[in-house]
Order: sequence, then structure tokens, then C-alpha cells
Amino acid sequence: MNKKKTLNTLSRTLIGLLAGVSATVASADILVMGGNPAGSLFYTQAQALAATISKHTGDRVDVLPQPGTVFFPMFMTQEADLGIASPVEAKLAYDAEAPFDGANGGEGYAMRTLMLGSINRLSLVTREDDNIESISDLQGRRVVADYGAFAGATKTSLAALANAGLTTDDIQVVRVSSYPEGVRAVMEGRADAAVGSVGSGILQELDASSGAHLLPIDPSSEAMARSQEVGPAFVPYLASAGPVGIDTDTHVLSYATTLYARPDMDEEAILRVMNALWDHADELPGITRTLSTWVPEGYASTDVVIPYHEVAIEFFREKGVWSDELEARQQELLNN
Repeated sequence: MNKKKTLNTLSRTLIGLLAGVSATVASADILVMGGNPAGSLFYTQAQALAATISKHTGDRVDVLPQPGTVFFPMFMTQEADLGIASPVEAKLAYDAEAPFDGANGGEGYAMRTLMLGSINRLSLVTREDDNIESISDLQGRRVVADYGAFAGATKTSLAALANAGLTTDDIQVVRVSSYPEGVRAVMEGRADAAVGSVGSGILQELDASSGAHLLPIDPSSEAMARSQEVGPAFVPYLASAGPVGIDTDTHVLSYATTLYARPDMDEEAILRVMNALWDHADELPGITRTLSTWVPEGYASTDVVIPYHEVAIEFFREKGVWSDELEARQQELLNN
């Protein structure tokens, strides 16, 4: 009799365990996160975020190595769920402005902000042995200023040039198809300067081959006004010496890399993503140091340029970080 009771107890326990496993599997999702091609900073960061989310939620997060011009439309077809992008590029897609003219019938691509992340530091990069010391020195030189589908990189190049009072009329425009190809053009001598993002793998390749030198920008209000006419999300940032391409403390352009989601993404999946990156943000720098500034205290910010997802807002309210200023900014964005 005792033996029979023991077997029954074991059976019930096993059934319970299997049911728990089944429930976990049933609740797990396969999520697709947009990033940029291998060699770019965003690709490295997207892989780190995906790994952290997967580790702590049970969801499988696949990184799509494509720019926003590819994955923003995929939000509309539910082929992509998340994506990291520059707020400069995302705002263009959201507002259906060039190169996203006519997107979604002129309405722009639907997306919502989940969180602001790490500070991306950028400028134009040259070969160290070319002895180009300022952006003004690029007048008449070959500069990558057209990145095709990579609208964010194009805007960064134009904003850096504008900072020094230059336009595409003052340079020889080099055209490429991606951010890594731009740096590679400098590496191979096909261009004198291209957009360089601090911490990107391709920048390290340039440094290993001929030395990388990021050109300083002018942080004055007048110069930044010219940059912000190109992209309003750009702000000046004093980058400390140490990273590849920065030998001395140098002012560069910056913005907060942002995690976006399609508006109709499953709410429970959003909460799992939010919790994973809130509770385990301290693990991100161990995967890539470029995520050392991807910290919870910066997730909810009035620097946002696309409205927050309602689920994200409720999350931030529960965490006690949603403020009157943030609510006012949210309403401003919704009413624009």
C-alpha cells in the first residue's frame, strides 16, 4: 500500500513538472530583433541584448543583421518585433521623411519606444597617417556621405560636415551601401573619411591596418545648431581618451541608441524584455563594453523622439520613474 502511494505521489509530481515545462515552453516566444550588419556597433549590441533577454526569459531572440530601412517595414508585417536604431533614423522612418518618403502610404512606419539605451559616440574617422586634424580639412577631399539604405549613417556624416560649415558641395561624395563598408573604404584608400562609431569592430580593423583618428566636432551652440538642422537628436559629447580613434579627450556627436518595438507586439513579451534588461543590465558590459551606459536610470528619458509603448509606460510607473515631465513629453509626441 505504501509502495502504491509512493508511486502515485511520484506520478503526480512528474505530471506537475511536465505541466510546468509545457507552460514555460508555451509562454516562450521567438522574437526577431533588428540590428545592423556584422562589424557594426549596433550588431554587437543587438547580439548582447538578445543573449541577455534569451537567458532570462526563455524566449529565443534572433538578430536580423539589417538596418532600420529593412526592419522598420517588417514591424508592419509582424516579421520583426524589436530593433535597435539611432533616433535620427527612426524619426525619419516614423515621419516618412527621406529616405523613407511615402513609407506606409505617407503615414510613416508604426513603432514605439521601449527604452533609451547606451550613448553612441560618432564622428568622421580618417587614417591616422593622413594627418587630417579637423573636419574643415576635409574640404575637397573624398568623404563617405551617402550610405544608401543606412539613413542614420548618412545623416551622421552630413551632421558632422554641417558642424564645420561644410555641405556635400564642399567635398567629393563617396557612396557605399553600409556603415562597415564606409570605414572599409577609408581602410582601402577609396575615401579619406567616413562615419566612425566608437567601439565598432570595423573601427578596430582600421586602427590595426593604418591607425584610426576620429575628428573632433565643435560643441558650441552655433556649430551644434547646424548639426541639429540635419538631425535633432544629435548632442555633443566629450569622449575621454582611450577608445580606438580617440587619443585625447575629444568632442564628438552622440545620441542614445534606442530599443524600438512594433506597437502590436505581445504585451507579455514586452514585459519579459523590459524586466530582463532592467534586472540584468549589469551583465551587458561583460558582453560588450559599449553597453556600459545601457543602464536603467536612462531608459525613461525626455530625450525620446518617438512615443513610448503603453506597456513600457506602465512598467516605468511601477518602477517609480515615470514623471510629469515624461508624461508631458509623451503627450507632445503623440500630438505631433
